[in-house]
Amino acid sequence: MISHIDRRDEKGMQIGCCWFDDERKVLINQSTATKWQLNHSEYWVLSILAKHRGQVVPIETLAFLEEEQGCHQKLSVDEMEQLVENFKDYFGDSHRGLIELIADQGVILYNRVVGHHSSLLDTPNKAISNAHYILIILMTLLACNFVYSNLSAPEFVIPDVSRTFESQSGASVVFKLYGDDKSERDFSEVADTSISALKQCDTILWDSISATLAKGDNSVSILLKKQVDKGVRFHNIKVLRDNPELLFVSTAWLKKVRICGE
Repeated sequence: MISHIDRRDEKGMQIGCCWFDDERKVLINQSTATKWQLNHSEYWVLSILAKHRGQVVPIETLAFLEEEQGCHQKLSVDEMEQLVENFKDYFGDSHRGLIELIADQGVILYNRVVGHHSSLLDTPNKAISNAHYILIILMTLLACNFVYSNLSAPEFVIPDVSRTFESQSGASVVFKLYGDDKSERDFSEVADTSISALKQCDTILWDSISATLAKGDNSVSILLKKQVDKGVRFHNIKVLRDNPELLFVSTAWLKKVRICGE
């Protein structure tokens, strides 16, 4: 870090793709053939950084502008940050890293772009070091181990009643009935009544019919499944009833909800 400013004359300096003309106070972007006429603040900061290139110049040193009349003007921290951002934009994407504001220290103008000051996530194509690669692998393994240790094996629900019957058209149909997990009730009678109504249909439009009774039998969820050319077709039916004792399954109802064909 430096504390003394040497005001030796310099006619110009190459900064990335830009030429800094110290005499005319102009920054020329040679790749785009454009010129940036520096104001007094910009010229003061860049000229000092150029004279001490590769060194950190304290913000206090850069902040006090030397006026021609001998008086001084002080730049705020926000103004200094904005100046640095302006220089980065003008240097272009490939040379933004030439200038850097280091918090609580100062500003540095590098001799060349240094990669270690950029973030790993700056670009998806950025190369990573072996240490970063090993760290990512270790973190992935730890995450996999955590997931494997905390996830239990899937539980397969066994239906209370599962039967296969033949419809009037000769098709084989699977009927499954699921009751409340905590109930010890025998659902065979409910299944017999439902299958009896299904057998009255001329055609059944589905290969598999699964019914789930909610607690208290106030609602019934019916899942219909049929194998088609493009895969498996599904359909859901939700039945709500005020009176659990009410028998709603009939041939007319089965046709109405398109479980059976007309």
